[in-house]
Amino acid sequence: MKMFIPAIMCCFLLSGCAEEQIIDRIKMIESIGYDSNGDTFKSSSAYADYEKNTRLRLFTSESQTFSGVWISLTAQSDDQVVLGQMRTIVISDKLARNGIQELFKGLLRDQFISNNANVLISIGDANELLTKNLQNPPFFLADMVKQNMDKGSTPFTNTHLMLDQYYGEGQDLFLPVVNIDKDDMIHMDGVGVFEKDKLRLLLTKKEAFFLKLLKDKPRTMMGYYEFLNDQNEKLHFKVIRGNCNFSLPAQDKVIVSLKLRTELRDIPITINAVDKSDFLDLKKQIEQHISEEINELLKKFQKNTVDPIGIGELFRSKGGTWNEQAFNTNSYANLKFEVNTEILITQTGVGIGAEQH
Repeated sequence: MKMFIPAIMCCFLLSGCAEEQIIDRIKMIESIGYDSNGDTFKSSSAYADYEKNTRLRLFTSESQTFSGVWISLTAQSDDQVVLGQMRTIVISDKLARNGIQELFKGLLRDQFISNNANVLISIGDANELLTKNLQNPPFFLADMVKQNMDKGSTPFTNTHLMLDQYYGEGQDLFLPVVNIDKDDMIHMDGVGVFEKDKLRLLLTKKEAFFLKLLKDKPRTMMGYYEFLNDQNEKLHFKVIRGNCNFSLPAQDKVIVSLKLRTELRDIPITINAVDKSDFLDLKKQIEQHISEEINELLKKFQKNTVDPIGIGELFRSKGGTWNEQAFNTNSYANLKFEVNTEILITQTGVGIGAEQH
């Protein structure tokens, strides 16, 4: 019993050293957006104003550096501005194309920005998107991104992985894209791939899903997908879990082996999923389609000289002499890819195939 007394005293001492922050006496920034305005950066910072009982409010400021916007932001606030709960950083596609090196330097220096925060690309001004987001509850943007990474077609990433991609060798950075649709709704809209610090290529939502299959770990490798087969009939399925492996049998060849557990959601009425022959034909259609689409995506990466998969890192990890510039210039564009997809249909859903009986 005597041993617990010093421990309890230490807890009291430690808690007494912490700086007290009352939630309605601080401005907790939950998301921040950056736009380029000539030679300066314009920032838009969203925070929940609990004292005034409003959902979200927006600070705007301008500076010649990323970190300098906080000087103007602090000058506008009647309370202390804190970053400990900031989960989302939004950069406009224009700024992303011009280069975001300064952003990375700021992220490395700022100890208050979480490694689990996300950096997003907005189609159009980040200010417009965050202004539209004011009508949503606090942390809606962060929750939407997380839901789409966990259950949707957005590849998993965060600031920790982003910095590793940016500063690491043999791989290129990719970031989720957000947009405002014709109904004024904010939604995920694919992925942006960078060459060094500049946005080089925008992927569609379909292409983003295939990138997810190639990059995600099994626990987040899930999502929904639909396509038209050769008979122009729609197939819709859900990926429940998966695993992707890469092998390098030669200096100019990469084999991609993809195994997916799937659940059928919608199949053509001409296919009877209960019939073994139809079932095997359906399985082959899905496997062939996925393999062909991924192969085309990999060729697209080669054509645009970007490597979000990290193929260069795979060759570098084999050991020996490896030079990133030489690999990108002489080897990457000439690689041959072989994609092998195997799916296991674990569930067909209630009523699938019953139309035939």
